[in-house]
Amino acid sequence: MTCSYLPLAGVRVLDIGFLIPSALTSLKLATLGADVVKVERPGGGDRIRHIPPFAPDGESPQHQPQNRGKRSIALDLGTTEGRELFLRLARKADVIIENQLPGTWLKHGIDFAALRQERPSLIVCSVTGFGQTGPLSQLPSHGLNMDALADCMPLEWQDGQPRVGTPFTSWGNEMGSTYAAMAICAAIANVRKGGEGAWVDLSCWDAMVEAHRTEIAMSTRTGERFNSHDHKMGPIYNTYLSRDGKPVLLGALEPKFWAAFCRGIGREDMLHYHTGEEIEFGADDETLGRELAAIFVKEDAATWEKRFIDWDVVGCVVLQIDEVMKHPHFAARGIVEGEVGQWPNITSAIRWHHTGERAGSGMKAPPAVDADRDSVITEWLSA
Repeated sequence: MTCSYLPLAGVRVLDIGFLIPSALTSLKLATLGADVVKVERPGGGDRIRHIPPFAPDGESPQHQPQNRGKRSIALDLGTTEGRELFLRLARKADVIIENQLPGTWLKHGIDFAALRQERPSLIVCSVTGFGQTGPLSQLPSHGLNMDALADCMPLEWQDGQPRVGTPFTSWGNEMGSTYAAMAICAAIANVRKGGEGAWVDLSCWDAMVEAHRTEIAMSTRTGERFNSHDHKMGPIYNTYLSRDGKPVLLGALEPKFWAAFCRGIGREDMLHYHTGEEIEFGADDETLGRELAAIFVKEDAATWEKRFIDWDVVGCVVLQIDEVMKHPHFAARGIVEGEVGQWPNITSAIRWHHTGERAGSGMKAPPAVDADRDSVITEWLSA
């Protein structure tokens, strides 16, 4: 069933971006009810359709979940005809999303500043790797080089050589698109109250760097290096092996949680390991670490998960995504719609509690390239 609460219904979005940052940004708007039209290259469409690995039907698992709920029109923006049709659509759009290097579209005859001068309510969102200004602004980007330059890429050393670890995603893509969608929604709110639109300069790198706020704040305040890589987590906030060989995380940082944990395991003699401060990591106490390792290995992971809930203690089993999908909470939250053997609809993280619905519920499968040309031209340009 399609979600009935659509706060962005009636908002027209043109997505002329390539690959993931723009696709994720426009997806977030589509889940909120916006009419998103994806402008694609004639023939092959957006390159996101061609990111491996591929399912047996030849479809990409990047394209399928990121382009649901959108419409497609194919335009060659390098030609006069394609550019003119785009500009006609742009004059009807509330939002334009793009992700090329600064100045690229201007070289192709598309002037966002002029479009905004002509219609100040227009919102343009440039969601790029490194922003519209600065020495890295002309550096081409994919997810991992944005991440690498922001201390967000997992790195493993193998035989003395650095190798990319196991990233499940690019944090730059994820965080950049989230900030981009938030900025667009803020600009829409400003337009709706009679204000002007905006040209959003959203750097995915900025989004990741801002997430290092604790390290940046401490380094700036003290004038000394403060880097999380240099600091070990204490034993009170760490992982331990259970009896069945699964990692379990303990997070009893506050006194009440540590006391509840100690009472639960029948070891009130361990209460002194917490200093009583509001937050305590356990410093780097090897004795406590060994004690906790010996305790956790006595029970299986499922037992510890139940105990954390029953004892009101922060903690959990460390899961990989296949285990996440088997967890009862996964089904209970209703994030995924569809059956095994089909492409699912992965809904938004936003759940409307007052209606009991998920944003993005019931969204249609991604369109074929240029599948909506006639309907888009009729609906957008007929008025």
